[in-house]
Amino acid sequence: MDIGDFGSVLKRHGIAHGSGVPCSYFKPLVNYMGADPELDYLPAASEGEAVAIAAGMTTAGHHAFALMQNSGLGNAVNPITSMLYIYKMPVTLLVSHRGQPDGAPDEPQHERMGQITEELVRLSGIECGVLDPERFERTLEDALKRGVPYGWVCQKGTLTGGPKAPPIDLSVTTSQFERPPAARYTPSATREEVLKQFLPLINDGAAPPAVVSTTGKLSRELYELDDREHTRDNRFYMVGSMGCAAGFGLGISRVHPGRVLVLDGDGALLMKLGTLATVGWAAPKGFHHVVIDNGAHESTGGQPTASPAVDTASVALACGYRRAATASDPEDAARLLAEHLESDGPTLLRVVVKTGSRADLGRPKLAPVDVYARFRAFLSGSR
Repeated sequence: MDIGDFGSVLKRHGIAHGSGVPCSYFKPLVNYMGADPELDYLPAASEGEAVAIAAGMTTAGHHAFALMQNSGLGNAVNPITSMLYIYKMPVTLLVSHRGQPDGAPDEPQHERMGQITEELVRLSGIECGVLDPERFERTLEDALKRGVPYGWVCQKGTLTGGPKAPPIDLSVTTSQFERPPAARYTPSATREEVLKQFLPLINDGAAPPAVVSTTGKLSRELYELDDREHTRDNRFYMVGSMGCAAGFGLGISRVHPGRVLVLDGDGALLMKLGTLATVGWAAPKGFHHVVIDNGAHESTGGQPTASPAVDTASVALACGYRRAATASDPEDAARLLAEHLESDGPTLLRVVVKTGSRADLGRPKLAPVDVYARFRAFLSGSR
């Protein structure tokens, strides 16, 4: 299928955005999108991150695809099963079929994944089919009409033509940011106490930010603080998809003009630390990132993370964030967050907190699909 024809199908159905980790089978598409100013392709650091970014774009009202080689499909199973499937997000998946059993010989690392590619997509709860040029538009239109995620497996030579990738004129600058002064931060409050200080900023009546909270006790506490009546429609409580909150928020920020506030955890951040580089490279002005750091995987029993060895604010600055800071006092953290929200992003605030949570901590009573529906409505009405 000539890439111009394929691109026209995408445009006709409102798919002008995508993210991925490329495969040679998708070279025509990636190069084509880079040459067409009407299309937007955002390179991702991992396949799971690409799914999260595409999910954020789609949630903000811009249908998007996530593109990957099938060898990286395993990296995306978590967000596919615990984000796309759970929330019923109609993201388009494009997966190359390296190691196709009845195809030409391929590299040994593709043998097993080549045997199970279609089956793995379907086992993840996603409808799947081979990308057939004669049927692609009809199946795409049907999937979008039904509002369901759908995976197309692309075999070698299915997409053809397109421009060459422009040469990369590489130039890097080292030590281009001013590191914060050395300091020691000892926690003085719990995560929930910090969240209480953040509520006036999260619930700013004039223009509340779109808030994405990471999986685990952080989302549970944020919900219990003031959303038991289900009135905070600017909140997206992430279940599962650990490490994907920042990518999801980036996808929203890429297509949405308002402020996006990602409330992350240290374990989740470390799981997909490469997303910091993608955020810094994309440089979304409305993106604001908070990492609430207790040095532990608290939801699973308090096992330690590597965060005490990581200067998170300096890492963010080195990745291209405009501003980054660290705090341990709740009032200082709220002051810094207010400053960040009033400035251009991307920004990052690391808040060092104590471990521990209430013994009676509940869980959101909203079903994931309902969280998704009200959040989409908020984004649609706040443009």
